[in-house]
Amino acid sequence: MWRIFSLIIILTNYYSVANAQNDWYEKYLSCVNDSDVHTWKTMIEQWEQAEPESPDVYAAWYNYYIKLAMTDVVALTTTAPEDNQEALQLIDSTGVVAGYMYGIESYNDSILQIGYQKLDTAIRLFPDRLDLPFGKVAMLFRQQLYAEVMQELRHVLDRSEKNGNRWLWTLNQSLDDGEYVLKDSMQDYFAQLFDAGQSDYASQLVEWMLRLYPTDIIFRSDKASLLAIAKRYSEALPIYLSIYEDNPDDIIVASNIAHIYYTLGDKEATLKYYSKLVQCGDSEIEDIAKQRIKEIKQKTD
Repeated sequence: MWRIFSLIIILTNYYSVANAQNDWYEKYLSCVNDSDVHTWKTMIEQWEQAEPESPDVYAAWYNYYIKLAMTDVVALTTTAPEDNQEALQLIDSTGVVAGYMYGIESYNDSILQIGYQKLDTAIRLFPDRLDLPFGKVAMLFRQQLYAEVMQELRHVLDRSEKNGNRWLWTLNQSLDDGEYVLKDSMQDYFAQLFDAGQSDYASQLVEWMLRLYPTDIIFRSDKASLLAIAKRYSEALPIYLSIYEDNPDDIIVASNIAHIYYTLGDKEATLKYYSKLVQCGDSEIEDIAKQRIKEIKQKTD
């Protein structure tokens, strides 16, 4: 998702700092892109002497130690790598795939902890700099340390209640819409947790968000989806119905409602909601709706 040694630098999706008047930051970006870690270290030391209280200096040290801690290790296994990672197939004398060779990331934990200590200090000193905890969360996801991810996200949400989502970003620039950035980021983290098979943590994050934003349609949908996936249809259905009442044009929600009624064997309700989808504009959903309607009518004839 991000290059490890620039976790914070390129987390600028929500706020452009291209026009920021900060010579040291510009020098740092150039150094990271074009120099080895030794030159990088020297540059950060000079920056620190000039601006010892800058949160961006702490972020730069964090990136430096992450880069220093990271090494690539060659793996030889009999199973293909996950996530569609490229791998060299090893073929035996009969032409059968006997194994795979590919690179994996490895980290020197003692060096990594120095980086985390730098960033934790920055987070404590500058609690409204949202890019700092998000930089840490990105790395924790890479290490698959999901309990630690949740701990950091909990701290961010606690802070959001105190600062009213008046967040700062790189170079202490104020975010124009801190609430949107927070919600959008938490939704992304929810998806990452779910994709990683951490449904319990994903569910916990949704509950945290719904406590803060009980009417938010996206997080209500997340909760309903988790319940439906777990086949807890009687709990998922009322949530979907309430979302549909608030947003009757949401064809995904209508489709989920129709599917649950279909699964529960409620033919009348199934027909009601699938009938709303036969001309919804999504060909895949339309095909499913027509097929289910036809199936039910054939059974009742």
